[in-house]
Amino acid sequence: MKKKYLIYLLTAIIGLSSCKKIIQIDTNNAEPQLVIEGKISDRLIEQQILISKTVGYDEIGVYPKVSGATVKVSDNIGKTYVFTEKAPGVYVNRMQGVSGVTYKMEVTVEGKNYQASSKMPDLVKLDSIGVITNNFFGNERKTAAAFLVDPANETNFYRFNLYVNGLFSDRIYVNNDRLTNGNNLRIQLYYEANDDDDEGLKSGDNISIEMEGIDSNIFNYWYALSEQSGGGPNQGTTPSNPTSNISNGALGYFSANTFQRLSTTVK
Repeated sequence: MKKKYLIYLLTAIIGLSSCKKIIQIDTNNAEPQLVIEGKISDRLIEQQILISKTVGYDEIGVYPKVSGATVKVSDNIGKTYVFTEKAPGVYVNRMQGVSGVTYKMEVTVEGKNYQASSKMPDLVKLDSIGVITNNFFGNERKTAAAFLVDPANETNFYRFNLYVNGLFSDRIYVNNDRLTNGNNLRIQLYYEANDDDDEGLKSGDNISIEMEGIDSNIFNYWYALSEQSGGGPNQGTTPSNPTSNISNGALGYFSANTFQRLSTTVK
């Protein structure tokens, strides 16, 4: 009986082994897609609209720039701004956006037309920035924080950028006032120097925080990206392209936003 059992077991193992099939996934043959990243801020600067294309999975970091596009931005008060190509894929115009005005971007390239619009919200003042010391299981961790008063009579969306010793933190920081409308806000921006370092900021670090007042479409775009990167409330979701406010299937976004920047040193 034991011998017969071993024969059955061996036969089953051989059968299962013969069912194995190697599946090869081609990550390189997807058609390149156009990527447009445009911003109009309330500073008098060279506003930029960047145009590039996606690449294969094993070519990440080599995004081809797209030249020869026609790029213009118009607003709802009758002004039109023509953007010129300053460098491959970099289109600029020296102008200053205004809160309450809706801006429309139009890009024509390779025989296709792409459009997007964004309304610049009213400025919400970034009152100050600082460093908060938190205790985690007996260990202290210093965290950058932005302090502001959220207006009670409007819906607001915010995006923050963090720089530590001049280096940009690639974490995505976005907030809305759905649960904090009209409150004094203390928004912490957690920072890790690398994947193996979870000690946060160090004494002597120089930090800079940028705050952008954004519209709801841009908030949704960055929030979706933050969830996919593992920084959202669900600690990561299945990767997919976030919903863009640009027409005709282009990736990226077009944002009209307010801008403020403050710096300090960690004590």
